[in-house]
Amino acid sequence: MTIRILVNAALLAIPIAVTLGILFGLQSHRDATGQPPLFAPQPPPIPTPAPPKPPKNGVTKTRYCQKSFGITPDTTGQKYILNPNQWNWNVGDPGRLCMNVTTNNNGTYPTSTTAPEFMISWQYPVGPEDDPVHAFPNIQVDTDVLPATVDSISKVDIDIEWSYGVGNETTTASSLADLTADSLNTNVAIDMFIDSDKTSAQNPAKAKFELMVWFAAFGASTQPIGFGQGPISTQKLGSDTFNLYSGINTATKQNVMTWYTDTPIEKFNGDISPLINSVFKLTATTDLPKSSDYLGYLALGSEAFSVDKTVTLYVPQLSIDIETSST
Repeated sequence: MTIRILVNAALLAIPIAVTLGILFGLQSHRDATGQPPLFAPQPPPIPTPAPPKPPKNGVTKTRYCQKSFGITPDTTGQKYILNPNQWNWNVGDPGRLCMNVTTNNNGTYPTSTTAPEFMISWQYPVGPEDDPVHAFPNIQVDTDVLPATVDSISKVDIDIEWSYGVGNETTTASSLADLTADSLNTNVAIDMFIDSDKTSAQNPAKAKFELMVWFAAFGASTQPIGFGQGPISTQKLGSDTFNLYSGINTATKQNVMTWYTDTPIEKFNGDISPLINSVFKLTATTDLPKSSDYLGYLALGSEAFSVDKTVTLYVPQLSIDIETSST
């Protein structure tokens, strides 16, 4: 029995001795080559630093070239939604549009209603005569004030400065002669939708009435609906004269009323509510909105028809302030 125990112990000791010999040999090699000991505890992983946040006093410039994309910059004031809105263009079609938005990282702007600076660069070929518009890139007011009945709206202050220039992402305005030479067809306009139903008024595709204020129109193809029938009303805001045209959009079946100016107004600071309210005083055979109807949507943009070279709409200053009797 004792001999068997000794034999088993000897047999067990042999592999242990071999293993220890190998380990001692490996450790001697690691010592000689400056490597850490076997089975030494691993050092904690070095944390990967998070990317630095943009400085709060800086700005961020972002480019959007999607067909449609809602952009809502952080702000401590009134919110806006920007959208390239290439509604009549698909990937692979000729032409392209990109929107560049400059936002303040701290979310503050000169006033509580100031919008971020933005520019829209685009180029499209001439479209079919019955469907010439490729896109309506725009900035929409995202406010709790709307929808509101029109008779409750006390003012719609617009403070805007804009320019159109030949070139990509240019902030330099081009002359009317240069824009005409490059066959620019577009406008710069406020677009609003009105309906007796509060929900429909917020949907441009469902609202019964569309009301626009054009600050500019470039090109022979850029004419408001009803332009051929002549203006049905004229009104001045300060030194600026607007003519009202009206007609039915055959595609949407909406009654479209457009306040149009013959001369581009590149700087405007005033209340456009008189233009809105005056349509309720019209007498016409076509259906007209009522002051008790809801204004549910208001945006500023540019209907992109066509142009031979890339052009850029640059808007360094925009503020839209809507007030109602309840605000």
